[in-house]
Amino acid sequence: MVPQKASAALPEAGPATRSPWAAALDTPTRRPQPSPKFYVPSVLLPAEASKSPSVHKIHILGEDERSKFIAHALSGVYESVELLGWKRTPSRYTNIQKTSKGNRRETSKFERNPIKLKKSDEEDNSPIDHLVISSKAFGAESSLDQYKHRLREDTTVCVMTEGLGVLDDVRAKIFNGTFQMPNMLLGHMSHKLAFNRNYNSVKQLKGGQLLMTPLPTTTVSHSSIERKTENRTNFVESFGRARQLRGSITEYDSWLRFKLPSVIFAAVADPVCVLLDLPYHGLLQNPPAQRMMERLLDEITLTLEMLPELESSTVVRDYVRGNLIKRQLYKNIMAKRDAQSSLLYQVQHGHQTDIDYLNGYFLKRAKRIGLDLRMNKLMTDMVKAKTLQTRQRINTDIRKARLEQLKAQQGAGGGGGSGGRSGSSGGDEENSRKQEEARQHILNQILHPEAADRLGRIRLVKESRATDVENRLIMLAQSGQLRQKVTEEQLKDLLNAVADKKEEEKIVVSRRKGWDDDDDDLLDL
Repeated sequence: MVPQKASAALPEAGPATRSPWAAALDTPTRRPQPSPKFYVPSVLLPAEASKSPSVHKIHILGEDERSKFIAHALSGVYESVELLGWKRTPSRYTNIQKTSKGNRRETSKFERNPIKLKKSDEEDNSPIDHLVISSKAFGAESSLDQYKHRLREDTTVCVMTEGLGVLDDVRAKIFNGTFQMPNMLLGHMSHKLAFNRNYNSVKQLKGGQLLMTPLPTTTVSHSSIERKTENRTNFVESFGRARQLRGSITEYDSWLRFKLPSVIFAAVADPVCVLLDLPYHGLLQNPPAQRMMERLLDEITLTLEMLPELESSTVVRDYVRGNLIKRQLYKNIMAKRDAQSSLLYQVQHGHQTDIDYLNGYFLKRAKRIGLDLRMNKLMTDMVKAKTLQTRQRINTDIRKARLEQLKAQQGAGGGGGSGGRSGSSGGDEENSRKQEEARQHILNQILHPEAADRLGRIRLVKESRATDVENRLIMLAQSGQLRQKVTEEQLKDLLNAVADKKEEEKIVVSRRKGWDDDDDDLLDL
């Protein structure tokens, strides 16, 4: 066998043969790498890019402390977070305050919430992929109704309100017979949050966990179920990446067990506080009040045991039958100390309450399975009756003050030349004093404390302007146009409107000099 000779490569044939180790000295050829992607906060995204379907975006519907905290926590997860406001006046709480661990006297940490509130009157028909509803239970339906045209079949909606049964009303009144219902989730978070007026912030008093649960799937197509499941998975994973939320998904019975302590506290302790006009710590010193709470609790636990969807749930059954439910109730009452019940505050000011989604929910479910919850029925009717009584009293005071104001104006116009009535000056002073007291009582009912303070400062500077604003507020309240207390921001708008009207009524007179131009020349001499 003839050995083959290594043929030398000619220059025109190509490069010469290289040594085996020569390749180690060469610089390796690098593949082109894709350009790095950095997180762009939502406040830096232009409006056109924010509306793009490809943007990872979530909408949060609500103006309470929970909605602002969720928006702040998700601003580092989503490319765009949008707060949808459904009230006329946005809230002024724009910061997030976190309590430092350890010593409570340490300075709290403040962060600016980058998410701005978008008013509902701004026209935007772009579809919504992810939506969180965080509001009062009675306001969930009305707030979602303004944005239902932007929802699709594969949209994921998480209802995160107080009470139970909110989603049933939303499905029946909004999505019944209109179009395919979106993918609905129930959510609840155990974080302790509060508004801090001193720093215009939402303060996190205590960290917690956020749990969500899906509803049973209805009769829809297989492809629709796959799309909904994929969108729901992305939604839950985004909440799980937010460290402050610690979001996850679980079964319905575990989620209900997670939410029951707060629901039972609001359905047992708060109505008794309204009935007896007591702070929370007063319940611990009143044996009859404790017996009423125990009767309410017994009826609620009996209803929970009889619910068909919880028959095979050992989680809820063990919680309801054990002693833990009562211990947690009294523990929460002791933690509140001398604080006023939120339900009592709402009733005293004639505000709408969530009683239909607390005791009212258990009444509705008990009626279907044939139970009679007399104590819960009594408390529900009592709360509604007291709220209605407060509203009627406020309306009566407003009408009475308006009538006295009209009488005073007529008396001032017709009693100009009667000098022989000096003996009735004492009675006139008494009447004017009563009118002023009634007037101040009405203003206290329709003004927030911040708005009342601002109006008082204006009165010290310009009394006539403050009187005009007060007259307008009383007229609006009498005509039924004021549905809630006037905030400081609303008072500012009213002051600006009054100032603009005064500016239009002014007559500008241009005064000319009393001498001619020739006289001006003489002055130069």
